[in-house]
Amino acid sequence: VQLRTLGTDKGMLDPAQVEATIRGEDLHFPATGLVCLENAHSNGRVIPLENMAAIYDIAHSHKIPVHLDGARLFNAASYLKCDARDITRQCDSVMFCISKGLCAPVGSLLAGTQEFIEKARKKRKLMGGGLRQAGFLAAAGLVALRKMRLRVGEDHEHATLLAHELSRLPGLVVDIEDIHINMVYFKLSSTIDENYLISELGRQNILINPAENGVYRFVTHYWITPDKIRHVVSAMKQILTTSSN
Repeated sequence: VQLRTLGTDKGMLDPAQVEATIRGEDLHFPATGLVCLENAHSNGRVIPLENMAAIYDIAHSHKIPVHLDGARLFNAASYLKCDARDITRQCDSVMFCISKGLCAPVGSLLAGTQEFIEKARKKRKLMGGGLRQAGFLAAAGLVALRKMRLRVGEDHEHATLLAHELSRLPGLVVDIEDIHINMVYFKLSSTIDENYLISELGRQNILINPAENGVYRFVTHYWITPDKIRHVVSAMKQILTTSSN
């Protein structure tokens, strides 16, 4: 399997570029066999249905299937105010998580046609995959699907609250424009020491990973309440004020 990645506009592919990049049956190159999309994107943005539909039509005109990385599928559906099926109509197969946005302890589901799933199960077994006595995890997954998928909009509201509160603090640059779902991205002023911030937050039972390419990420979920958001903002304010003195 060879991958051929394309540049995006904040996660959104250009349909014309996708079509121009599709390879046919050429002896010198591998033919394009699959187009992969992601929605919501890992940067927290949601891809418009029109963009997905255009790429889906192009791929099918070349008889190429489309797979959707829908880890946060229900977050995207909430943002677009549509049913998840409106998104998955633009793909032939989809994987979505029941842990990331839906609060299950672990798990993802793969969906497609019956023929596709039968092949997938056989390939999984071929590679040694499987899980015994998985009923207790499946039970948690059912709760996620039945009760949690319709409340993810609350997480989006909490993320917006967190972003606006953080944007008022000195030394932080918060990307408010790109908050579509439950992710908040921000950068630190060059005068603030990252190790000091992480250490001081840890003292207040707030854990945060080091920045990736200078960017930090907070993700809201079922267990992140407005009270906890206020606690984080208060701690950040205290630390940033102290570090600037």
